[in-house]
Amino acid sequence: MGRTLKGIAASPGIAIGNVFLYEEVELVFNQKTVEDSEGEIKKLLESRNKTKAQLEDLAEKTREKLGDDKAEIFEGHITLLEDDDLFDEVCEKITDDKISAEKALDEGIEEYCAMISALEDEYLRERAADLKDIGGRWLKNLLGVEIFDLGALPKDTIVVAKDLTPSDTAQLNLDNVLAFVTEIGGKTAHSAIMARSLELPAIVGVKDILGILKSEEKIIVDALDGDIIIEPTESEIDTYCKKLKGFLDEKEELKKLKDLKAVTKDGHDVKLWANIGSPADLDGVLKNGAEGIGLYRTEFLFMNNDRQPTEDEQFDAYKTVVEKLEGKPVTIRTMDIGGDKALPYMKLPEELNPFLGYRALRVCLDRKDMFKTQLRALLRASAFGTLKIMFPMVISIEEVRNSRLLLEECKSELRTEGIEFDENIAIGIMVETPAVAARAKYFAKEVDFFSIGTNDLTQYTLAVDRGNEMISSLYDTYNPAVLELIRMTVDGAHEAGITVSMCGEFAGDETATKLLTGIGLDALSMSAISIPRIKKNVLDINYADAKEFAVKALSLDTAQEIKDIL
Repeated sequence: MGRTLKGIAASPGIAIGNVFLYEEVELVFNQKTVEDSEGEIKKLLESRNKTKAQLEDLAEKTREKLGDDKAEIFEGHITLLEDDDLFDEVCEKITDDKISAEKALDEGIEEYCAMISALEDEYLRERAADLKDIGGRWLKNLLGVEIFDLGALPKDTIVVAKDLTPSDTAQLNLDNVLAFVTEIGGKTAHSAIMARSLELPAIVGVKDILGILKSEEKIIVDALDGDIIIEPTESEIDTYCKKLKGFLDEKEELKKLKDLKAVTKDGHDVKLWANIGSPADLDGVLKNGAEGIGLYRTEFLFMNNDRQPTEDEQFDAYKTVVEKLEGKPVTIRTMDIGGDKALPYMKLPEELNPFLGYRALRVCLDRKDMFKTQLRALLRASAFGTLKIMFPMVISIEEVRNSRLLLEECKSELRTEGIEFDENIAIGIMVETPAVAARAKYFAKEVDFFSIGTNDLTQYTLAVDRGNEMISSLYDTYNPAVLELIRMTVDGAHEAGITVSMCGEFAGDETATKLLTGIGLDALSMSAISIPRIKKNVLDINYADAKEFAVKALSLDTAQEIKDIL
């Protein structure tokens, strides 16, 4: 029987193939003092131009293979590459410290990556990998080191690496590469996102795997359960061939559900929506049969800029999404900036506890001009489809009322200017603090809908920093206290006659579908790729049974007891 290693299943599938160990060449820098600073800066600029040309080529190839949305990853890389602050800082190091261009660039990239890696937000932390990808390519071009061609690997290859960058992933020849496994990374890394788009099985976070596996060794990658089987027996290979066939058959069956509504056996409708971060995510939304957008995270529009985006720039982004959804609802969250999501051009204060600090709606209500710019853009876009506005990080009814007052000011301005918008635009709030969940029925009188953000609600309810690996095992949305707050939120919303959805990671948890349906959520919003499986779950559920099941689950004392009955 083969030895089994465990990792995080980042992109579903099963592969049986031969290991290719992809290890980065160690780069050697000139550590001596360099007097010709102008010459070093010239080399830095030339290598940046070469790197840009390579990224443009990668973007074009990715566009042909995966479409515009994934090509935008490399266009974002080019934006980072051309960041004047980074370039100026590296040039300053060359001039002031009299060091080589490569040493200065390496230091500059490391400092930027360290800053991003310290952020609380998992998605943003993963962007440090993008910056390392760009920096590594730039350094190789600066040093004249050849960049390995991952497109030329032999058939039946499984790539094993410390990490794979988006540009690495984009080069993989899918006729020859069956899967990849990495030592580090998470589900929100761009390489994982691209693997899911490529439908390429991937497992990440397998500690020390480069030291365990040998090149050309046969392994099985079970990216459904996160298992890697080393030197499998014939019996194990036969078992996994059958499992692979079952997976592929199920995949074909799930495609048939694309245009069906998610309705339980006894006729209860559950809306299935998608979460997005930019208009680039829309292809996956439409491909997987989402009935709308339950969460559009607008902060990425702000973070991908070196200045605050203008009203027209925001309007164009929101309008694009609304128009492409052709009347389906699009819920747009006002920017959740601040605390761990710093913007250099906003000059926000450094904080000891950013998740409990100056962020989201607190920043918006303090910087009203900036908030009104976004609200005006949202209102203008509402004339082109079904747009709903959602406020994050709410703890008091005063915040809701003050936000609505600003919205009414914007409406009045647009009427005066003769600009059309939806006069009856729906306004909602994120339920992500116990302060709102515990008094949901009162907040429900102030708004048109709720959306439960389970990531923060779990963190705040359990007093567990979800980014802290030492206590990550304590972070559990199945904790009875969290589930009770979800139930209170649903009951409070329905008592007031408004709808309630869930847009946190829990919404896409296949194990939780019956429980969440039984608690009474009107809609579940998740990563687009999760929608087909959650839809299948809903179609297999009897709503009356699900309600009884939820009552039983919420009567239990521990998270493990709840998981056991699931």
